[in-house]
Amino acid sequence: MTKTFGLILASAFVAAPLFAQDGYYEEEPAAQEEVQQQESQPAEAQQAATAAATEASAPAAASEGPKFSIAGEVEFEANTDYKKVDPRDETNNNAEENKWFHDYTSTFNLVFNVQFTDKWSAEAAISADGDGTAPGFAYDGAFIQYQLSEGFAIKAGDFTYAEGAFRYYDYDDPGDYAIGMTERNTRGLELDAHGLVVGLGWGRDDDDCTASDAGCTSYDFHVAYELGLGNHTIRPYFNYKSYQVESGNSLRLGVTANLALGSIGTLQLVYGLKSDALTEDTPKMTHALAAEPELNFGKVVLKATVFKAFLDDENPTNPEVPEHMFLYVEPVFALSENLNLGAQVEYHSMTTNTDAELGQFWLAPKAYYTVSDNFGFDGYFRICVPMGDDYGDSDDMYLVAGASVAMSF
Repeated sequence: MTKTFGLILASAFVAAPLFAQDGYYEEEPAAQEEVQQQESQPAEAQQAATAAATEASAPAAASEGPKFSIAGEVEFEANTDYKKVDPRDETNNNAEENKWFHDYTSTFNLVFNVQFTDKWSAEAAISADGDGTAPGFAYDGAFIQYQLSEGFAIKAGDFTYAEGAFRYYDYDDPGDYAIGMTERNTRGLELDAHGLVVGLGWGRDDDDCTASDAGCTSYDFHVAYELGLGNHTIRPYFNYKSYQVESGNSLRLGVTANLALGSIGTLQLVYGLKSDALTEDTPKMTHALAAEPELNFGKVVLKATVFKAFLDDENPTNPEVPEHMFLYVEPVFALSENLNLGAQVEYHSMTTNTDAELGQFWLAPKAYYTVSDNFGFDGYFRICVPMGDDYGDSDDMYLVAGASVAMSF
């Protein structure tokens, strides 16, 4: 990022009215009177008057330089498992009697913001996010913005669109999973007008330059509108992506509703329609639904997610979730101002194949310790029981445990 510093030099010449003859001049009566008044004032008063006069007669001060700010978040996690069997990523260690396996994930996101004037601003972001303890940093994008008026702005640059993100803790990264639409990255233009977002740009995802032998051909059109109804928000969205090759397009549309339930809590409802290769018979459309309440009962908070994807049996559009159904419930008890204890109860189908019998039941106590609003950590111990007939001999109970630290600034 480049910082620009400006220096403005100005000079002014003020000529007092003079009556001059042969090198001799005489001040006007008004000027003589002003000098006499100044001579009659105390020294401190004269200094103050001189300073005020100097400030008033000085040229306009140079405008302040750009205002720079930075925000970020860091999260790191470690997990271990014993005899784990997970059809979602084809893990099967059920036969390993004497080994505990472990894995790590790490995230470090940084966003830089520069306010050049009251109208012009810019933003850029970098991130390191992935498995392991040292994921590499990557450029996430940048854009410039012109603020025409309050609530009305035009942007140009790099944009990321995602809709209908999960609240559920294990699928809450829209870069990987979403009820509505996982992240789509573009470079182009965006209009923001009082809740309406309209974006049009060229695709910059990993597959945007591989669908055609001709090179990078994809473009993306995104529209969403966030309608406020009292304390509720309703957000319909539409996204069309084309690779400009035969059958190379996809559609995502749906709606996200965030409802306020008074003092008792909130409820998120999401519907998403997903369809690829629109002019072909296959793959078939996929429909996804989710309800995610969070209810507050004083010292007990109840969180839950019910998710269901309706998929074609043979050739569905990718639901962007690694299973067709799951149920999660977690009551969280406030033990003190900083310490909370949750009890996670979950059932997962563990596959997008609606005919497969690979369900699992999970039970986990989880402790949360919050140091401040933007710093905390948690830990859990989970018992998982495979329940489907399709596990064969790999149906032994397995164990998973882990901890994570999260901070933002």
